[in-house]
Amino acid sequence: MGGQHMAWSQLDIWIVIAYFIFMIGLSLWHRKFASGGMENFFLGGRKVPGWLNGVSYTAALVSPDAATGYGGLAVVTGAFISWWYLSRFGLALFLAGVLFAFFWRKLNLFTSLEFYDLRFKPRTAQVMRFWIAIRTSFIAMPAWTGITLLAACKIMEPAFGFSKMETLALIVPVSFAFVFFSGYKGVVISNLIQMSIFIVGALVLAFFTLEHFGGPEHMAATIQNTFGMTNPEIMQVIPPIDHEVFPMMAAMAWMVGQSIGYGGDAAPMGGAMEGQRILSTRSPKEALTMYVVTAVTMFILLLLVTLPSVSAAVIWPELREPGADREQVYGMLMKEMLPAGAMGILVAAMLAATMSTVADNLNFGAQVLVSDVYRKWLVGNRGEKHYLAMGKVAMGLILSLSLMVVFNVDFIVDVAIFMLQLSAAELPANWAQWWWWRFNGKARIAASFGGALFFCLVVLVPKMLVHFNVPWGAELVLPWWWQTLLVMGATTLLWIIVACFTKPDPDGLLRNFHEKAKPLGYWGAYAHRNTHVRKSADTRPIVNGIVLAIIGFVATCLLVIGLTDFWFANYSRGGSELLASAVLFWIFRKGITKYLHFLENRDRNF
Repeated sequence: MGGQHMAWSQLDIWIVIAYFIFMIGLSLWHRKFASGGMENFFLGGRKVPGWLNGVSYTAALVSPDAATGYGGLAVVTGAFISWWYLSRFGLALFLAGVLFAFFWRKLNLFTSLEFYDLRFKPRTAQVMRFWIAIRTSFIAMPAWTGITLLAACKIMEPAFGFSKMETLALIVPVSFAFVFFSGYKGVVISNLIQMSIFIVGALVLAFFTLEHFGGPEHMAATIQNTFGMTNPEIMQVIPPIDHEVFPMMAAMAWMVGQSIGYGGDAAPMGGAMEGQRILSTRSPKEALTMYVVTAVTMFILLLLVTLPSVSAAVIWPELREPGADREQVYGMLMKEMLPAGAMGILVAAMLAATMSTVADNLNFGAQVLVSDVYRKWLVGNRGEKHYLAMGKVAMGLILSLSLMVVFNVDFIVDVAIFMLQLSAAELPANWAQWWWWRFNGKARIAASFGGALFFCLVVLVPKMLVHFNVPWGAELVLPWWWQTLLVMGATTLLWIIVACFTKPDPDGLLRNFHEKAKPLGYWGAYAHRNTHVRKSADTRPIVNGIVLAIIGFVATCLLVIGLTDFWFANYSRGGSELLASAVLFWIFRKGITKYLHFLENRDRNF
């Protein structure tokens, strides 16, 4: 479709131009602060409120790839599309916020990778910092940035007939210039503005979609009449037991694979900017606030972009066919539904979301690459200005790799599944490194590199055999949800065996880490040396924290399901779900206040 441009109205053009001018002006406004040093440029001076970091993290996670990837999935699933992101993020974010945010922020690190210097022997720490920095800067950030840019292309092509090159020429220079000048503080503040634009744009498209069908009742009736006999599951709010794309087992595997172990590493491949969000907040309490605000704002925004895509299946049923590029559905909706002016708002919203994610990824990837690779291994005794300059060079390098992803990937969901499967392999080890004194450096290495090896054996080798037409290769290819659980289980068994059958790390190292981090869990061998700490394992706070996280997660699920039911005109059931959600959020708030008070007292009395 490239080159067959849709005619822009004057109003649409001026809305987009005004947005670009505003973003450049905002970046120049923050230039002086950002140039004040590494902490200013990469952590916003550690003065960012928790709620603002939460909104900013949502902006980083919810870019056009949400509208394209999730929107495309919504076409072939239905009302239960919300479980794709609820199972992936919901419980994980609450577990990380309740169990770990307080402890990460209290360590006051510059990058979360410095944790390994505190927890393990120097050789293990060096290997882990180097490996995770390289993985983050050269794999995770280019991959997530690349699919964000690809998503923008998939929206702009059906909406305006723009080619990939034309879309990238519109977005990439402004995005790079913005983060180049503004640093992290400018990124966070712009994220708030960009999120506001995105929400307004998504609301506008949702409104016109409902109007197209004559309201929720008529829309639900039309979907029922169209798919009620062939695909009745399209109106379900819970994944069916049997579904070709997203059955209940996939949701459960997604939730287990992304939740168990989450939070113990603040630079996971599925959400690598978390460490930056935590360490830039003003206090440990506000680090927890960041996670809660992220969960609520992200899921509401994802609903706004996925629910209209479910309804779009009626307009373009061919998108449900195997092999169809259904990731273009949101751009097709924009072109079909929006009048002049509204189109400009939503295009600005998509550009805003793209720029926020690109800027976040470049800033974080450069921070890790400069601090944990360049300064740690190559040039270790230069001034702040030198490292700031190299950080900007690193951003250019990461952006170049991201553009390679754009031109070598077809489907966004494939990249997302690949990245999350790879990260899930070692997740349980991230809890062990905080909660179990016996988890040593060899176990850490086994978890990180053994997980990658099992991933290759279970996921990549069968695909390679099929590619080379090996007759029995197809029999080894499992559904991605079983692959995730198998790799995760094998990796966990490996590092447990290694931890139990190798020597523990030195006493002094473990004692110093325990005194500095004051972790929960099984540290009795070292905790009893401190007269203020009881000998028994400090596990009750872990159990209490998990219960609180589950309450917060269930409250969020009910909020999302209730809003989904309202979209499809199930008002009585939706109202009951929203009421139950409000009650659980109240319980969560009361419980988390007590829990934080306990952690603060424990820290003072340690």
